[in-house]
Amino acid sequence: MKTGNLSSEKFSFKEDYNLRLTSTNYILAVKDEDFPDRNIIPLLYYDNGIIKDIDTYDMERVVVIPHKTINDRTLSRFNLNQLIKISFGQPGVFENTRYYEGSNLPKCATVDSYIYPIEKSEIIEILKGDVQESTSRIKIYEPLLESLLIDVYIEENTPIFIETNNILLGPFKILSRDMTSEGYFNVEKHYWKPFGEYSLNDESFIEFVVNDIKRKIHIPTYNKLELIKSVDFKDDNVLINEFKTILNQNSDTFDNEHINNLLEILSKTNKIKSVEGYLNENKRIADILKNTEKIIVSNKELALLIPEIKNIKQEIENLQNKEFELKSSVDEYSLRKDQIQQDIIVKKEELEKLNLEVENITKIKEEELSKIKSELENEINKLKEEKDNIENEINLETEKKSIELNSLKEQINNLNKEKEDLDFTITELRQENRRVQRDAQEELLNVFKHKKYFDFLSGRDLSEFDKKESEIFKDCSIEDRYSDYIEFRKDFVNILNKCGRNFDNQFVDNLLISIHQNTLTVFAGLPGTGKTSLARLIAKILAPSDRISEVSVSRGWTSQKDLIGFQNPLTNKFHSAPTGVYELLCQLDFEAKNSKFLSSPMAYIILDEANLSPIEHYWSTFYNLTDSYANYGNHLSVQLGNSLNLEYSNNLRFIATINYDQTTETLSPRVIDRANIIQVPYTNISIDSISIEDIERLNLSFNKCIEFFNLLDYQDERKSLELPEDLKEIFNEIKKPFNSLRLPISPRVEISIKRYCTVAKGLMKKEISRPLDYCIAQRLLPMINLTGDTARNHLEDLLEVFEKYDLKKSSEILKKILDNGNDDSVFEGNYNYFLTLTYA
Repeated sequence: MKTGNLSSEKFSFKEDYNLRLTSTNYILAVKDEDFPDRNIIPLLYYDNGIIKDIDTYDMERVVVIPHKTINDRTLSRFNLNQLIKISFGQPGVFENTRYYEGSNLPKCATVDSYIYPIEKSEIIEILKGDVQESTSRIKIYEPLLESLLIDVYIEENTPIFIETNNILLGPFKILSRDMTSEGYFNVEKHYWKPFGEYSLNDESFIEFVVNDIKRKIHIPTYNKLELIKSVDFKDDNVLINEFKTILNQNSDTFDNEHINNLLEILSKTNKIKSVEGYLNENKRIADILKNTEKIIVSNKELALLIPEIKNIKQEIENLQNKEFELKSSVDEYSLRKDQIQQDIIVKKEELEKLNLEVENITKIKEEELSKIKSELENEINKLKEEKDNIENEINLETEKKSIELNSLKEQINNLNKEKEDLDFTITELRQENRRVQRDAQEELLNVFKHKKYFDFLSGRDLSEFDKKESEIFKDCSIEDRYSDYIEFRKDFVNILNKCGRNFDNQFVDNLLISIHQNTLTVFAGLPGTGKTSLARLIAKILAPSDRISEVSVSRGWTSQKDLIGFQNPLTNKFHSAPTGVYELLCQLDFEAKNSKFLSSPMAYIILDEANLSPIEHYWSTFYNLTDSYANYGNHLSVQLGNSLNLEYSNNLRFIATINYDQTTETLSPRVIDRANIIQVPYTNISIDSISIEDIERLNLSFNKCIEFFNLLDYQDERKSLELPEDLKEIFNEIKKPFNSLRLPISPRVEISIKRYCTVAKGLMKKEISRPLDYCIAQRLLPMINLTGDTARNHLEDLLEVFEKYDLKKSSEILKKILDNGNDDSVFEGNYNYFLTLTYA
């Protein structure tokens, strides 16, 4: 495995600003060769056996800040290429306050006391090189890592593996550097794992390039090692010593004179056929025999193969007699007894010396410990004094801040009262303004009516009445900035974050897919969650202001004349409503008829407080268009009365915001069937206090929206829509409880779910069921409006299915529906999706 391909989701310190790093979840890194005393380079994030790639956009490098009081923790204590880890601190990595946009400084920082070396056998280095078993040496191919072996691996007795001939050989323990040959190190077997040949594959290592060096490491808790075969690693000296031991153990067969005769015979007969057969099977023994006469054959069977040696053995046995053997044995035992007695005397003397040394060392250590204890006690007393002083300072500062806080609270209360007064005044002024506008419009209509009657009676052509000059429309064509959706999403999320909206990538994907695949998208939520400001913000990012119309829906709207306007039958003129929707439709009509729509941005209409009046009344013009697709020569048409109609290329989207209380209208099943209803999560940040006048706009044309969100407009061939097999199984199981609840899923909704999942499955790869989870929460659960125990039982069955497939969002909403319905004191067994928007 290579870094960059370790995980689908990359790690960034911005994911959790308070993430605590420990010895079981840490950031693996090395020093930066360009700034070795200041920066480190993160390699990967390890969390209890799970590994993530580093988000290099946020964490390409980390600046290391010296600790204020600890002076011996600088980066100079590590070798340049030593593997180190950030494994302490909460947060262990934080934002670098010295970074500014466009600078070369790292975006994040850590403290040098948070950095520790890798523990023994925690991570195993894999080095390319050669192995010389006969001399117990290795040679590594990367000279830049020699200092690492000398400074760290020799000192810490750390195991390593050598990659040679497409296998891993080891583990090795590095003893020392071989001063006789450049690049060579003396080694022996390490007993961390059985020594032998291990398979080399993607699962056995992680590969990365840092400081221009390609390296491989093995993490035992993550990677796998497969032993191919065990190897008995022995150098020539070990073989010779083993052979000598065998000869010594068989001294009754061989003595020095006969061994010398054996060597002489071997030197003359090393080409004899009977010997060659054995030598071919033991090549290394053969090499030793041919190169020197000081080494004896490795076992007694070899000697038996040579006829001359066999004859010597028989001659020795015939010459020796029992008396000589007994005498030799007695002499040998007597000699061994004297030697053992002498060894006992020597050992006693050594033991006495050691006892004296232990007594001296004990006294010295006691004196040193006593001195250290005294110094520590003095230091503790000083620290206690400092602690008392700091506590006094903290108490004084706390009292000061408490006074300031109380003062600020009073100011906030006063400002809140002023805000309430201003809000009340603004509400009154709005109502008064609406009354004045309505009265003025009625008076103006009366004037027009009387004048038209007069003109009609006088024979004047009313078609010329109130004739307006033809409008001049704008060419809104743009050049797309993005060829890749992920790059576009990244910039989109950054703008949301700057404006106080910190959503995860999957929720942003859901917003963008829902808005563009559906004519109407509804933002729902508790009051104060910033639904309207979020709709404004999204529209501002995606389109210029003249392609956005924000409509404040009023109570009592009954038809399209309140939203768009009306056609005057007397003058045959169209009077547009003060919402700006008619003017926007005219611009889209111009683009459709002049083929400028594909290169222009989408247009957006925000319906604020959309359910103050029934949506199906004033929005009825667009009902039949929600299932329509545009094609060349066949645009969508809006009928405005008489012969007046406007065309547009399905590049218009509606974003509605709703609240749910006694002042609002319920959404009809017809509306729910045509819309995605997205619950906006609560945020502590006041979006209203953030200006969105100068929001950066991202150039995204209608043509790119078709590509990114798989829109069906202007497609020569429309592929059949099918859910992936894993999602189809879940969806079919969910249909059953809905059928039991008598809430059948319409073909329109099923097609919308398939379109959504087709796009979302490629973006939400971390959780396979997440696309379907969003669809159920936004398209199916809003249909729930039931009462009674039977409904509750079926809903509980549905909840079990959600929990079975880990549909978190849907489970969360359904639990709220059940909790509200089970509260007999408030909702009395009414299980209604929209009641979840009433209480937190």
